[in-house]
Amino acid sequence: MNSQHRDPESGQRAFLRRILAEGAHRLGVSPAGEVVFGWHDRTIGSPVLTDVNMLWLRATAEHRDWAHGEAWTGNQDASAITNVPKPTVTARVDWDEPPVSMYAELLTYVPDSPCSTAPELTAPPIVSAAWWTDLRDAMDALAVYPTERGDHAPSALAQRVEAFYRQPLALPSTPTMQTEHTDLHWTNLTHPRLWVLDWEYWGNAPAGYGAAMLYLHSLLVPATAAHVHGLFADLLDTPTGRLAQLSAAAHILDRASRSGDYPTLAAPVRAHVAWLIQPVGRR
Repeated sequence: MNSQHRDPESGQRAFLRRILAEGAHRLGVSPAGEVVFGWHDRTIGSPVLTDVNMLWLRATAEHRDWAHGEAWTGNQDASAITNVPKPTVTARVDWDEPPVSMYAELLTYVPDSPCSTAPELTAPPIVSAAWWTDLRDAMDALAVYPTERGDHAPSALAQRVEAFYRQPLALPSTPTMQTEHTDLHWTNLTHPRLWVLDWEYWGNAPAGYGAAMLYLHSLLVPATAAHVHGLFADLLDTPTGRLAQLSAAAHILDRASRSGDYPTLAAPVRAHVAWLIQPVGRR
């Protein structure tokens, strides 16, 4: 995800540039292009050269109390998935500057561009019919990939969603679960060839959660939102799919409230939530 709300000359960016250079040195590669900063300047990445090819170098840092868990190893864990078009981690190095832990990882280089410069779509994506087919095929392949990552208490999902919206919502207590990319939006998909990027967050989730995220991030372009819905209707138009949409919407609205993200997307997401929480006969 591209960075938002940061001073281009901030101390955080200078720090990230330093750890990117340190990671390049430790991994024996040479920076070879412009750097890209991630969401709220949490991460940094750049093309790099080895003796034989171009790769992508990504680096990040956290206080040691937070430098663990599934997000810390997400890209590395996802490298075992071979039937989804995605970058693969080829090497990684971890080091500490107490109290901060950091790592840099090398990934296979993706030459294609993100479909959008922001997670939320603001114009129709320039993609082919085959691209849409590839997207559905990729999500279907991911869905059956076995993993211990992700939500380990599916029976509590409905309670958490109802707590966020502060009302009972008649959600399934035992939702259908499958493996999902849980940060599926337009910055994490490329064109003209499809690659699925940024695997910090993936694992077991309500079936259709990734599709729900992509659908909600498309609401500012109604024709594309309709296309996404049609592509994944068999997942979204189910009790679990409704839970997935309400859960994904809660994530977006929480980000909007806490971090100032999604200034234009929050309103249509709220409108969609209002529609979803209506009784079945009124939807």
